[in-house]
Amino acid sequence: MSNGYVGQTGLSSAGGEYNAHRFLVWQLLGLVGTVKVVKVIAVHAAGGLAVGGTVDVQPLTNQIDGQGNSTPHGTVFGLPYIRLQGGANAVIIDPVAGDIGLAVIADRDISAVKSKRGQANPGSFRRFDMADGIFLGGILNAVPEQYVEFIADGGLKLADKFGNSLTSSAEGWALVGNLAVTGDITATGEITKGLGGSDSVTVGGHTHPDPQGGNVGPPNPGT
Repeated sequence: MSNGYVGQTGLSSAGGEYNAHRFLVWQLLGLVGTVKVVKVIAVHAAGGLAVGGTVDVQPLTNQIDGQGNSTPHGTVFGLPYIRLQGGANAVIIDPVAGDIGLAVIADRDISAVKSKRGQANPGSFRRFDMADGIFLGGILNAVPEQYVEFIADGGLKLADKFGNSLTSSAEGWALVGNLAVTGDITATGEITKGLGGSDSVTVGGHTHPDPQGGNVGPPNPGT
């Protein structure tokens, strides 16, 4: 239903020179891209130990005209995404299709910078364009299945979706899951099998059966 006004003008838009200029400024500001909430449509990355890739995204806030009619945004292609990295050290966690995050829009054309991976002139005279966005992931998403958690009262937890976890506390590290080691294991303390009581056996205090009957003592260090 029409409200009787043209486009997005309102009752006061033409009410004086100030209001007319104010309306014009607001319309121009609507062309400036700043931050958009977006959903990942596709990911273009080698994955694993490789350089970071790009994502195609769709802005989730629809466009709307002066009559209240909405139009979904199309797909914005080739936005680089953020990886937590310093020098040669990184946390590798690439986005997946369906992730929701933020697209931060650069104020100049960054296409040449992306291509060169270094300093370059703007690729064109466009400004505040969604094509020059950078994807920051991790808002409004589902509960993760595997994670690194910094526990509020102290400690860390590393958990995967298979039920394995490694958790720290004041007592030390607690591992849940099987452990396969390639290489030597060196321990300055005792190694104990069991939870205590009669079923517990220590490496340094265990005995071996004597072929002649009875048990012999624990092994001597270095033998």
